[in-house]
Parts: sequence; structure tokens; C-alpha cells
Amino acid sequence: MTDVYDDPTYDGPQALWAAIARDDVAHLQSGIVAAALNEADYAAAHRMCVVLSGHRDEHVRGNAILGFGHLARRIGEVSPGDERIVRAGFFDASGHVRGHARSAADDIRMFAGLDVAPR
Repeated sequence: MTDVYDDPTYDGPQALWAAIARDDVAHLQSGIVAAALNEADYAAAHRMCVVLSGHRDEHVRGNAILGFGHLARRIGEVSPGDERIVRAGFFDASGHVRGHARSAADDIRMFAGLDVAPR
């Protein structure tokens, strides 16, 4: 995975759930970003972000947390529990995750009006 943005292809929720089931890290790294940006069903995209926010791979985990910010930008709201997940990302061992948690918190504050950054 690189730090260069490449618009990820979204193959739909079934493809991402299948990738989750087989723990296809390469697919999950970009697939969760694509889902957060493109999935029309908020509940489905949100659930994928929740599930992957605890993944063992730092890029999957960080991108899932970033997804909460993307969802806030698209939908203008956050779900119960999102605040806890994003805040935990601020304390992750991975700099990738911490950076994406900061970005997600900024988007959530901007688009949903909720300050989730730790005090």
C-alpha cells in the first residue's frame, strides 16, 4: 500500500464481505475506502467500517477509521459508537491509523458537528 491516492474501485458490498470472510488484506485495504465513498446503503458501509476498524492490518484498520469521516461527509451524521472507535485510533501503535483517526475526526467535526478528538 502506498500513500498516494488512487480512486479505489468498488465492487459492491457482497465483494467486500467476501474479502472480509477470506481476510483478503490487499482487497480490504482499498475496498473499505471505496465502500465508505460509494456504498449507497449507509448501514452496510457503516457496518463494514465497524468490523474492519479492529483489523490486525494497520492499513485496513486505519482506512476503516478514515471511512467514518467519509461517511460523515457524505451523510452528515455519525452512529453511536463511532466516537469511541475514532478516539481509540488516536492512540493506536500505528502512525497510519493515528493519522487517519485525526482526518476522520476533522471530517466528523466539519460535517456532523461533533467533536470526537480526545481531550
